[in-house]
Amino acid sequence: MAAQDERLAAIAAAAATVLRHTPYHVVRAGDVAAAVQLPGQTGRSAVWLYNEVHNRRVLVALAAAHAWREFAGQASWSPPGPIGSVTAARSAAVGATGVIVAFHRAEQPLMTQVGFGIGDISTAEKRKLAAGTDLTPPSWPDSPWGRVAAAAWHGRCDVFTDFLRPVLRDCAESVTHLAEPTLAESASRLSDIAFRTCLADREGPVDLLARGLAALWFERDLTRLAGALPRDLESAETALAAVARRRTDPRAEANASAVVVRVLLEAGTLHRRCIWQAQRTVWLWQNLAADLDGADLDGADLDGPASSISDTTGHDLQRLSDSASHLGLAAVRYGDRRTAADAWQLSRRVAGQGLGHDQSRVARADNNLAAMAAETGHGEQARTVIAGVRQTRRALLERQPQDAAAWRRLTVADRTRTDVARLNGEAIESVRLAASLLADRQARLGDPGHADTCEARIVLGQALLAAGHPIAARRHLEEAADTRRSRFLATSYRVQEDLIWLAKAALVLRHPRTVLELLAGQTAETNWFRDQVSFRLGYTARRLLALASGELALASGELGRADEAAATLLASREELGEWPLDAGLDPLAADFDRSLAELALLRGEAADAASALARLAHAEAEAMGERGAMGEGGPPLPAHGWTLVLLGRAASRLGDAKRAAECFHSVTDLATAGIDPCHPVILTARYDEAERCATIGDTRQAAKLLAPVLDRTLLAHGRPALGEAHPLLTGARALAERLGITVPYPASGLDEASLDIDV
Repeated sequence: MAAQDERLAAIAAAAATVLRHTPYHVVRAGDVAAAVQLPGQTGRSAVWLYNEVHNRRVLVALAAAHAWREFAGQASWSPPGPIGSVTAARSAAVGATGVIVAFHRAEQPLMTQVGFGIGDISTAEKRKLAAGTDLTPPSWPDSPWGRVAAAAWHGRCDVFTDFLRPVLRDCAESVTHLAEPTLAESASRLSDIAFRTCLADREGPVDLLARGLAALWFERDLTRLAGALPRDLESAETALAAVARRRTDPRAEANASAVVVRVLLEAGTLHRRCIWQAQRTVWLWQNLAADLDGADLDGADLDGPASSISDTTGHDLQRLSDSASHLGLAAVRYGDRRTAADAWQLSRRVAGQGLGHDQSRVARADNNLAAMAAETGHGEQARTVIAGVRQTRRALLERQPQDAAAWRRLTVADRTRTDVARLNGEAIESVRLAASLLADRQARLGDPGHADTCEARIVLGQALLAAGHPIAARRHLEEAADTRRSRFLATSYRVQEDLIWLAKAALVLRHPRTVLELLAGQTAETNWFRDQVSFRLGYTARRLLALASGELALASGELGRADEAAATLLASREELGEWPLDAGLDPLAADFDRSLAELALLRGEAADAASALARLAHAEAEAMGERGAMGEGGPPLPAHGWTLVLLGRAASRLGDAKRAAECFHSVTDLATAGIDPCHPVILTARYDEAERCATIGDTRQAAKLLAPVLDRTLLAHGRPALGEAHPLLTGARALAERLGITVPYPASGLDEASLDIDV
């Protein structure tokens, strides 16, 4: 292939030389062949040339590629730096296409010759086509020369594709991510269109043609992939730039900046940029409000009766509270929970003091802070705060029962209350609340495909998964994900989060191959998603992929691949220090440590796993004993339970029965801390302890431990403790039968699907 590439390069140089000085219809293959210069050789035959290029289409395209290389090497244009806006993306696209148009102007005689030849069909090809025989494309090297030749065989000009590809990638990433095959196809199409446009318009101004080509790419390719986002965002950017340039109306600038933030939040693809823009917006509103009343709005000096606030000051304070809330939302989605907590605290301070206790805005801030508190292990605090939020919002709705906004705020609080229950390990309550949430939204909204209804279905799926019903969870998650995929960008936070929850369900069901099918090649595992959308979600995707790859490799005996998966996990864990993690023990870091230990156990490295898990369990225990402010602390209580389960397994593998028993007992004791006794982490600990008891012949104790795991009694959420297809239930039944213990089975015809609440 390297030799063929060398021959194509020599042919390209010879063809460019001949075509620059000889009319196309006068050029003969022998003329070009004679001009070919290869190392140690001068001149070749026409037959040799035909065997290399096969037709004139390839010959002229190679000539154009050679001329383009010469021109691009001398052009003053340089690739754009980081592109931070759609406006900058359009400018970069115009600059790149402008270079192509300028090349056509400089090489107009040659490119006219290329235009004649790119559609030429040889006599031999005509004979084959007349006989009804398809033309078989030759084999070309995977190189710049080879790609130009392959496209020219089909009558396309791919001369500029490699030049355009990195520019278009950077431009597209101002709004979304393009997969490499899509990017290559887009660059190829624009290359061919630019070539034909320049042939058709030989006298038009370079900048005019460049802007037209860039606009065509934006509308033809980028809008098709990113929807209305490029237009909406560019419009908002243009308006902001206009008012900022005048510097005469800071309030208009703050409002225009807030519009950009809203567009970015709704799209869900650029949270990192959204954080910066929201911080700028908060700063603008702080300056406006401070200029009016002299208050320090970044501190707590916001006291004063509501009646003393002028209309203008009140408006600015409202916008400040709203902008801080938007900043918190962008930050928490990106994964920066410390910035989110600070923003929501500011929003609450402004609403509670500067606005004379604006109940609605205070409740909004408290709702967001409660959700984050539960994620960072402040379960009791989160439960108390969200109860107060719900009480406030219900009272506001009762004053205006027909107010759609008041109802929406209440249902958001209900969603948060459900999440808090799930994260606190209240399995039964979280499923009950999630089912009620979905029923309420369906009754109020009617449309089963409404975005809020789909969100409620996702919440129900998450609750069911955490409660030990992965099959039912998967059904709800898949149904909602299918609908959301048609409403939001494929690269957005929401769509990728849905895939991650489906992957979690697959791992619970012990289907690692399904995890790979769900996440491999998805945007969530790309650097762009990690850097621009959500580093927290991006690393979660990487963790699940590596864990599934390791499990699958070990199941098939491929130890080398299992080592690669462990190395990938470890490398990702080490990268976490570069990101804005929570103060104290970040749950994301704890998840990675847990997954590394789990993979070590699967690989038979029990001692390494036990050492790592002991350190993690100690850190979690310290975090639970020394909870700091919201946004600090450690993982939720059930996560600590899973750490102890894995530590108990490692101790059992090492023959340390006492330590194993202590770990399993510590997990079951978590029921006194608020986790449901039927929670999967407690049932898993009971099963593992029962298995340990069975190995030492204590059948009576094993039966006692297995009883809650095997129990098929319907609980308060209308389901047994575990779903019928849960691997833990399957394992418990197998162990019970081996020990001669009576195993309860569901009634005939009763399966997990029949237990789904029809909401």
